[in-house]
Amino acid sequence: MRADWIVSGLSQAILCTDDEVNICYLNPAAEQLLAVKSSNVCGKPVSEALGLKDEAGGMLTAASLKDLCAQNHEARLRLSAEGGAHEAELAASVSPVHDGAGEQVGYSLMLASHTLSNLDNAGADPLTSLEGRKEFEHRIDNLVNDAATSSRTHALLYIDIDQFKLVNDTSGHGAGDNLIKVVGECIQDELFTGDLLYRLGGDEFGVLLSNVDAFEARAIATRLVKAVKRINFNWGNISHRVSVSIGVVLIDQYSLERQTVMSQADLAMYSAKDNGRDRVHIYDVQDKNLSRLHDEMDWVHRINEALSNDDFCLVREHIVSLGDDTSALSYSELLLRMKYKGELLSPGQFMPAAERFGLMPQVDRWVVNAAIAYLRANPQLKPGENMFSVNISGQSLCQEAFLEFVYRKLRRGHVDPGLICFEITETVAITNYSVVTRFIERVHELGGQFALDDFGTGMSSFGYLQELPVDFVKIDGLFVHDMDTNPVHEAMVRSINDISHVLGKRTIAEFVERESVQDKLRDLGVDFSQGYLHGRPAPLLDGRAQANS
Repeated sequence: MRADWIVSGLSQAILCTDDEVNICYLNPAAEQLLAVKSSNVCGKPVSEALGLKDEAGGMLTAASLKDLCAQNHEARLRLSAEGGAHEAELAASVSPVHDGAGEQVGYSLMLASHTLSNLDNAGADPLTSLEGRKEFEHRIDNLVNDAATSSRTHALLYIDIDQFKLVNDTSGHGAGDNLIKVVGECIQDELFTGDLLYRLGGDEFGVLLSNVDAFEARAIATRLVKAVKRINFNWGNISHRVSVSIGVVLIDQYSLERQTVMSQADLAMYSAKDNGRDRVHIYDVQDKNLSRLHDEMDWVHRINEALSNDDFCLVREHIVSLGDDTSALSYSELLLRMKYKGELLSPGQFMPAAERFGLMPQVDRWVVNAAIAYLRANPQLKPGENMFSVNISGQSLCQEAFLEFVYRKLRRGHVDPGLICFEITETVAITNYSVVTRFIERVHELGGQFALDDFGTGMSSFGYLQELPVDFVKIDGLFVHDMDTNPVHEAMVRSINDISHVLGKRTIAEFVERESVQDKLRDLGVDFSQGYLHGRPAPLLDGRAQANS
């Protein structure tokens, strides 16, 4: 691909000259800005053809351009265009152009109208007095364009305050605003002249570094991390530990557009958080962890689209009674699938991204709404005869708003709560014991039930089981799937089943795939069996047809 093809597509105005400052090339953006045709001015001296002069009113010569190259290329240099009908005050950045042998053969000028580039505070963030995202994006365009036409590299630092929500939640939004201001001032104090800081919104900042390499960019970012860590932030009677995570991306000749640069910086910042926060991560296209993170962020987009377009659906997996009672409970677990390109995707494909990026409360709300809508559409389903399990994530259980949402849905959803059994994992229950207990008690008030999923994986399982007011205990499939050949696992299943029964809770064995395993479970007195032995999950279609299945 020829370089002029690339430059012609750039939104930034680019003017190229030879070593004697005769015009060689104007891209379309420069033609529009200067109101000239490239064919009419090519080969002519810049000042003669365009009327461009420096700030002092002098003609642009090879000597003056050489002086401008020696300065910080990001300094806004005011130029006056007096070429007849068009007049404008411009800002210019000048770079030398070299041939393949490294010999200088001319200059490139990036031009912008003064109205786009002035640095007064008309568009500044009112809290920090820093320029905002619009100017930040415009300046990235400048750096990308400069890197495409010169040998220089630049860097973008994407900065996010760690645990910012905790400050807001514990000390209020006034504390959060004050923290943003303090962090902004701290970062600004650490930057050199020519390094530019922006407030991007929320608790995010951006820094643009001109003419730096990877080593220099990392050193500056590391210095910022250390400086912020020294902040002593107290609000009221609460002292908050302050830190930031920084993603760094180099802007070089391969950085063809702003959107890609910003996406890479975002990925690097998330990787810094993923690796423990309070640290720096530099984007590297060969980084496998970043590649994985990029894939997960793609899933975030797909999940949000699925939520907006109602592209989720429920499937059911039967839970079969092992008792002799022919009128036993018809029990199913409702499982989530996502529609994508004509396929139904299992939770293992999209749930990790939903969990990592905090989307589980939205997903869980969809599941609860869909389950209640299904039950409302099938009034023949009766408590005591039918029951459906719905899974709730730990992220959702920790949100008071989600608990109120579920409580309100059960009260006003026009279905009997006795049809629903909410499932929570043992790990979530133990980690959020008081919250889970309160949730169970409120749902019990309305007649709903609870199952403790994946039981047996925790070190303190039996101690917590006595305290948690759940109705069912689901024995982890790790112990169930081979209990017909593994005497240790059989003993574990027997112990969990016996203790659960003593505590008045019914048991469900997961991952049942063979008749020999089910026979063992029946001999031990386990109440229910769940697994592929009874069929794979099937779409939740017409409830009237499925109710008696």
